[in-house]
Amino acid sequence: MTTNVSATLIGGMLKPDETIALPDQTRVHLTIEPIVQKLEPAEAWESLKAWICQNPLHGLGRRLTRDELHERR
Repeated sequence: MTTNVSATLIGGMLKPDETIALPDQTRVHLTIEPIVQKLEPAEAWESLKAWICQNPLHGLGRRLTRDELHERR
C-alpha cells in the first residue's frame, strides 16, 4: 500500500496532516520532499533581481584570442 501524505516537521517529529490508516509501531519507508511555496510573479521577479544583484556576471574582462582559447603555441 502506497500513500502520499503531507506533514509538518515540529520539534524534529513529522506530524501528518491527516490520519494514516496503519497500526501504531508500523515501520514505513519515507521519502522527504519539502513543499516550496510558490511566489507571485511580482515577488518572484523581485527575488530574481535581488539574486542577480548579489551574484553579478563578470563578463566584462579582456576577451581571449582564438590561440589563447585553444592554447596553441
